[in-house]
Amino acid sequence: TCTHCPITVVYGGALRLVQQETVLADIAQQVEAGARHITFGDPDFLNAVPHSLAIVDALHRRWPDLTYHATIKVEHLIEHAALLPRLRETGCLFVVSAFESCNDDILDIFEKGHTAADLCAALCAAGAAGLPVLPTWVAFTPWTTLDDLLAILALESAKADPGLVNEVVMGCVLPAGQGQAPARQAALAAGVPRSVPTTTVNKMCGSGMRAVMYGADHIAAGSADFVL
Repeated sequence: TCTHCPITVVYGGALRLVQQETVLADIAQQVEAGARHITFGDPDFLNAVPHSLAIVDALHRRWPDLTYHATIKVEHLIEHAALLPRLRETGCLFVVSAFESCNDDILDIFEKGHTAADLCAALCAAGAAGLPVLPTWVAFTPWTTLDDLLAILALESAKADPGLVNEVVMGCVLPAGQGQAPARQAALAAGVPRSVPTTTVNKMCGSGMRAVMYGADHIAAGSADFVL
């Protein structure tokens, strides 16, 4: 369990399964309301592999055109690499994963269960299955250095041509003391043109996910083609 995350504390540190029929009933309500894409909000989708796969198999049989995305741990992307194509085949468009830092000391403090070296392995495993990975980061901590931020930006920049970016939306849990407009600072450091608008999302334990949702909304509305 990651020590910085309040979600598992709420559940007493226990793994709790939501029954398949309950999940599918919830999806059915969203589809009836017009949803074409589903977010699985579980903090780690592959904590119970047979259960999760059964749900996405049932989802795809019932709504073959419905897409979804899920949150999967770095260690599980590596451990279950052979299962990732099955997610892609059932409609998974991308994966959110809590990378959090490129600094092994910070990852140890957070008890993440992965190392900085594992990040590239996870990207390769998901990429081989045709699944883009959208990492979340705890970019600002008492232990973060400028080199740590540059390492994060380097990893993100390696995944995209900055010149193609239409907008930058960045989650930031702890903006205090980071100066004005952390998203603008990050975008400029990553080589994104100054003309590209930026937005910083301040939200405890969910800023990265909210940033992804805002970006998806912009793309769906036709106001952007590429949101970083």
